[in-house]
Amino acid sequence: MHPVRRTLFAAVCLAALATPAAARAQRDSATIEASRAMNLRLIGLMQSLQIAGSPELAAAINGLLSDTSAHMRMAPSRPATPADSARGMELVRAARAALAPYRDVAVAEREGYVKFLPWLPDQAMYHYNNVQNVFATVSSFDVTKPVSLLYRKDASGAMTLVGAMYAALPSATPDELDARLPLGLAHWHEHVDFCGPTPEGVRAGTQRVDGESLAGWLRITSRDECLAAGGRYVPRLFGWMSHVYLFAGDDPKAIWGGDDHDMMRMHHHD
Repeated sequence: MHPVRRTLFAAVCLAALATPAAARAQRDSATIEASRAMNLRLIGLMQSLQIAGSPELAAAINGLLSDTSAHMRMAPSRPATPADSARGMELVRAARAALAPYRDVAVAEREGYVKFLPWLPDQAMYHYNNVQNVFATVSSFDVTKPVSLLYRKDASGAMTLVGAMYAALPSATPDELDARLPLGLAHWHEHVDFCGPTPEGVRAGTQRVDGESLAGWLRITSRDECLAAGGRYVPRLFGWMSHVYLFAGDDPKAIWGGDDHDMMRMHHHD
């Protein structure tokens, strides 16, 4: 199998297995390390994909990064309280102070933040992920150690730090999300309803693994549609996430919702 096809195939297989494995890990602590290793491998494979000559896949993946994606589901929100506002202000102050050195993306890279999907050009938002922080956030929360730093390119093409992304387990309850970042301010989301070729179909050669085909799978947004297409349905990828635009100024709406505040509220968790 061609190296790119082999990488795509492995990533698809791991993505299809990621959610069941994570669910098992929540019930059986003996599988936690195996699940962590698998998710790390999945991230590594996604990092190494190549899409040269596959504009369809590039467009589809960029669409997934949008807050209006059909694959985005929001956690329930709560009315903001004075206590939320006070706690939120303290969290933002602490995070800004700790993350300010990462305005220089080279400093972030030296300290373990790695550009997500480096092969994907012209992303609306660039995530620089820190794997150690991802693992640490499973059992604890530290606002100064986000799972991702968020950058946008300025007019000159330089990376500008705009915020950070925080995470929680897929099984986290609203109260557990609120304990990390207040639901009265933060907009927690998860990535849901994915479809891909089955490992059996790829091995048999009946389902292709290339940019155009994967873009088609990513356009599927429901279990029934996925099964009708003969695909492998993945209810959820990874866990809960929240973007905090720490460097968007002093307006709480801009900090906690960013430019996409209203759009992010379009898809809600039932």
